[in-house]
Amino acid sequence: MFGKTKRTHSADMSYKPDVQIEQTYQSTTPASSVAKAEIAHAASVTAKANTDARKTMRIPEEQFYELQALLELSSNKYIYELIAELTDARVREIAKDDPEMLRSYQSIVTRIRQTDQRKKSRKTTKK
Repeated sequence: MFGKTKRTHSADMSYKPDVQIEQTYQSTTPASSVAKAEIAHAASVTAKANTDARKTMRIPEEQFYELQALLELSSNKYIYELIAELTDARVREIAKDDPEMLRSYQSIVTRIRQTDQRKKSRKTTKK
């Protein structure tokens, strides 16, 4: 009625023995090599997230567009490379013009790092 050709074979309803189990599932071992790869990938991502110190910085849209334009013009591939380059140029300028300001800059960076380390240690002790 629906198909133009008539089926010439029927479903095989004969008895077939049960399939023998090759390996039983154990919760300590992954079920397949795909699962092993997924578990390894998840572990590496977690380890990277724990060791890779990153911060988020919110900037106004206009400065974001300007940074993106500078990134396209520069040889850098990532925005953090461009920011590091700009920071380095500014620190060199400060060092050349006013050594006292450079010492202040370095002490401020140290203070900010120490504050961040204290925050991280408090978070880990809470967990």
